[in-house]
Amino acid sequence: MFRQLANRILVPLGLELVRRHPQVIPDPLPDDALYTGPEDHARLFRPWRSPGFDRWFTPAVLGHTMLSRQKLYTLMQSIRLTRGVPGDLFEAGTGSGGAARLMLDLSRELGVKRRGWFLDTFAGYQKIDAARDGSHVAIDQCKLAPRDQVIELLRDPLADVHVIAGLIPGTLDEVKADRIAFAHIDVNLHEPTAAATRFCLERLSPGGMIVFDDYNWPACYAARQAIDVACREFKQELISLPESTQAVLFRQ
Repeated sequence: MFRQLANRILVPLGLELVRRHPQVIPDPLPDDALYTGPEDHARLFRPWRSPGFDRWFTPAVLGHTMLSRQKLYTLMQSIRLTRGVPGDLFEAGTGSGGAARLMLDLSRELGVKRRGWFLDTFAGYQKIDAARDGSHVAIDQCKLAPRDQVIELLRDPLADVHVIAGLIPGTLDEVKADRIAFAHIDVNLHEPTAAATRFCLERLSPGGMIVFDDYNWPACYAARQAIDVACREFKQELISLPESTQAVLFRQ
């Protein structure tokens, strides 16, 4: 709530208060020289700061997500680009549900009726591969809202919403999606990232998109490795977004 109130003052001044997390650098990190600081401190066009986006970045969204307005903007524009693509919405790592709420709100505004599949443990990390994920992660980290609260947040009479609790890959059998139009993958760890990415690439419609949240974040290097392996397997390319932790894949 404090962040929302502060940003009402800061955003018109070209500033924004966002959550910051400690910069964790796993050891060893094979290409650590590529994880550098900001390249450009110039004044740049940042449309997500516009008050015009406040109708989308509501308390129901911002109050239930760790994503910044910049990251939410990437999700929004990707969903706009895929509005004519057949298939469902998919999210691995729904957390407290704010980004999922935004995905449903925008789909309704665009007149696109899709089923939504939203997956999380809703209990934080419950399984860790220490050799791949690193010693800096621990059981119960990233524990956010419980499933019943997320179900209530995502309740939508005009959408077919499925909130699935449990560990990926086990819960993927509950996702009855033959085709996926848009996916958001934000599970941080190697095994669930690998499984969710393959699951989506097997079903991603031509013109569909996947947004990976923590591809560029050094603490999630294991997730980046999983994504790269899956992309090579399916002969897909992705774009690492400058000055963001996100990467985007577009299925031609």
